[in-house]
Amino acid sequence: DRYFTITFVGGGGESSSHHPVSKRDFQLIGLTALYIAIKTHGQSRQCAVDTNDSDAAAVAFNKLKFSLHICASTSRQQFTARQIEETECLMLQTLGWRLNPIVPSGCVIELLVMFLPCAMDSEHDGGSGGESSRQSVVQNFVYDCATYLTELAVSVAALSLVYKPSVIAYASVLAAVDLLLEDDSSSMSSSSSSSRVTEDTLIEYDALLNQASCQHFERNKDEVVKAKEILGVMAPNVGLLFPSPFGEPTPTTFVGPNELL
Repeated sequence: DRYFTITFVGGGGESSSHHPVSKRDFQLIGLTALYIAIKTHGQSRQCAVDTNDSDAAAVAFNKLKFSLHICASTSRQQFTARQIEETECLMLQTLGWRLNPIVPSGCVIELLVMFLPCAMDSEHDGGSGGESSRQSVVQNFVYDCATYLTELAVSVAALSLVYKPSVIAYASVLAAVDLLLEDDSSSMSSSSSSSRVTEDTLIEYDALLNQASCQHFERNKDEVVKAKEILGVMAPNVGLLFPSPFGEPTPTTFVGPNELL
């Protein structure tokens, strides 16, 4: 994804232009990317230890022996080992040999979402079991939705090549939280509005992250607002894919940047 974004889409700026890619080149690049991924992360099936001890650990994974010639054979003679090797060198040079860069999803999202229950605790002095269950539901919902958005952002040059992974991750978390924000009507008429996340919770959450990150994370920063706006254009109906976990109508769009400032 990163190679296609850099090579055929450009940097996402005003000078970027879209370049067509042939079907054959697409197949060769895809096959080479698979070869690189298997070389880097490929692992065979886990072998169980032949022992009576049920708590015994399993044998460590072993790297697959996936050579260039085996990779070429999977293409049914469409590409040679030499072609795959040359494409591999080209892709690695284009990516600057950064095969495992920091990405918005994964541990970044986990660290950001980890502070959400702390912000929700500020609204309730007691630590009842019901409140703990609500926090867990909200945390899981925000994590799943934010992870989905960050994975989509990889293919958007205006996001992946312009903003830092941490900015994209925080914008995705804020976009996910927006789907649970209670509006004025629900807060006045719905008896279950306490299930939703309030604006005060969002303010407290932003303050906690701002302090923990030495002012790196702040929802009103221009880069965060713009990244969140692009996410809204990229996935305007994400609320349909991630309905409210509380059985209430979920907004299908994010809160606009003007409403955040």
